[in-house]
Amino acid sequence: MASGPALLESIPKLVAARDAAALVALQDHDDKQVRKAARKAIHTLRSKGVTIPEADAPRGWSAGDLKDLRGDLAAVAVVDTESTPGLSRVMISAPQEERSYLWVAAISGRDQIVDFATYVQTDGQRSRMIRDWDRGSDRRVPADWARARIRWAREQTLSSGFAVPRQLDDMLVHLGEAPASRPTSFLDGVLPPVDFTPDKDNVIMTLANARVNVWPPVIDVEPMMRRVNEKHPDLNEQSAEDARYDALLDGARGDETLRADLKAQVANLLEDSAITLWLGGNDVEAAKVRVLAAEIRLAAEPEALPWIGRLLGFQIASTFAYLSRQQQGQ
Repeated sequence: MASGPALLESIPKLVAARDAAALVALQDHDDKQVRKAARKAIHTLRSKGVTIPEADAPRGWSAGDLKDLRGDLAAVAVVDTESTPGLSRVMISAPQEERSYLWVAAISGRDQIVDFATYVQTDGQRSRMIRDWDRGSDRRVPADWARARIRWAREQTLSSGFAVPRQLDDMLVHLGEAPASRPTSFLDGVLPPVDFTPDKDNVIMTLANARVNVWPPVIDVEPMMRRVNEKHPDLNEQSAEDARYDALLDGARGDETLRADLKAQVANLLEDSAITLWLGGNDVEAAKVRVLAAEIRLAAEPEALPWIGRLLGFQIASTFAYLSRQQQGQ
């Protein structure tokens, strides 16, 4: 019989040949490394649609019995946009044959991976965590969508010239293939229609519900503010609010960098905020936030939308607060 190292070297060839029967024969090998590699290879083939034959030798208990002992083995996922404003945390608890993984990905509005961590969970830890999630919401984010969102963010990070955490690459066999395009929101067709036409007078509460008021600076507002000062040198804090608002829109109009940031990361963050609202049962507010995201995406010049000055105002305040903290730290 071949030695453990020789068998380990043969496993990639068996995967390439789609020899599931040979891998099944190795899944209970005496060598722990061989067992582990064979079972991982079997999982890879199964994910590719290869039929896996039953092992010849009977196991100590049936797969059905084991599943009953472990409880619900369906993957579950949630999205959190509140614990770290300006980022979306996508969390997936995914049971495997011998354990469960918890994946936590922090994704920026630019669809880039900021952080990724893998945790191994016992069935008890998984059950307790899901109970905690259930206290906050009885709704679930589709696990396949969550996987696709993480895989899409990985590709966007790499294409932008940045590295991704090694733990993420180690989990690709479980996360599946990268989608060909950005995953569309699973909330399409789920939320109720709303009679909501955003304008500068009715949008503030919707932006606050999306927690835009606590975002860090996610767009560069300084060029816009310089143009406002150059075009309206007499404007000051004592000027009428409408005049200051119109001046802000005037400084924003035509800024292609600002336009790109609005269409990409701001719209992305708003859509993810809608998921958090939906998880909390706030369907109407979630639908209103999605209206804002849709208007930004569809507008030829989103920086000229009549309500966009409210969002820019929150970003200006956030930028001033950030600069003030920087100065205090010097």
